[in-house]
Amino acid sequence: MRVGRLLGIFAVLVVMVSAGALSAQASSGTTIGPVQISVLGHPRLCWEAAGNGSAVTLEHCDRMLQGQQWSLTPDGVLMNGNGYCLEAIPGGPLLVDFAGQCAGSPSQTWHYRSGRLAGLEACAAVAAPPVPGAEIVGSSCSRPVADTLSRWSIGRSAVTLTASRGQGPVGGTFGASVTVANAASAQAAYGVSVTFALPPGVAASTLRATPASSPPGSSLHCDVGTLTCTGTLPAGASRRITITGPVPAAVRPGDTYPVRAHASVTGTTQRSRTARTTASLTVTVAPPPPGPAPRFPSSPPAPPSSS
Repeated sequence: MRVGRLLGIFAVLVVMVSAGALSAQASSGTTIGPVQISVLGHPRLCWEAAGNGSAVTLEHCDRMLQGQQWSLTPDGVLMNGNGYCLEAIPGGPLLVDFAGQCAGSPSQTWHYRSGRLAGLEACAAVAAPPVPGAEIVGSSCSRPVADTLSRWSIGRSAVTLTASRGQGPVGGTFGASVTVANAASAQAAYGVSVTFALPPGVAASTLRATPASSPPGSSLHCDVGTLTCTGTLPAGASRRITITGPVPAAVRPGDTYPVRAHASVTGTTQRSRTARTTASLTVTVAPPPPGPAPRFPSSPPAPPSSS
């Protein structure tokens, strides 16, 4: 009965934060991981815990260690590769154990929201500065301790940009687009931001993101005023972002001008070898469309012939 109630709570959380707080894997009912967990901005330091009752500490990342491999199940249990689950102890460091066979008691239930690992009783944090051996502790979710860091990357994202060519006629409107994508083999990317830069004299009138592929939880919101689209990209998701605006008056057919775009991710650590986060589009100026055919007045009808 208790497990069912927790599952119901978790389902409500998914609905409330599906715009980006939870990963696509968790919200679709499958397990996230196994992956490493690191402090945002410190991708070389990962969570590590050994056996029953062991504290969770930051250590140099090593993918071969099972104690650094973590999986978040749909019912909110976070387990390491040694088979032990994360437990919140009020006022103390977080530890791993097998209490209650890791069935999802309140102290064992976690969700990943806005870069934070939040339990029903505390949020995971580490003392700053983060160094090898630093313990992961439970901190207030509403008021994190000032000298702690409490934002985490579960796995790595792999967000890239691909540009297409743009075009617009003299005196008309240009259109150009980029595709922002997160690799299917990566983890969900939170805090994705794609920003455009236009040359002097060029303005934008619309900026829209449309699904190229759209798993659950994918969402980008665009602001033409800042020329920026922000949101979440689950693994395997992509969005086509199209920018339009008036073609500058001084250009001629055959002229070109650049539109640049840059992608960044602030809520998840990017893979170290991820490339193509900057794209340069070339907008080519086309001749104006042909005008309507001239209309000539019709000839008056011939007068009737006299007989």
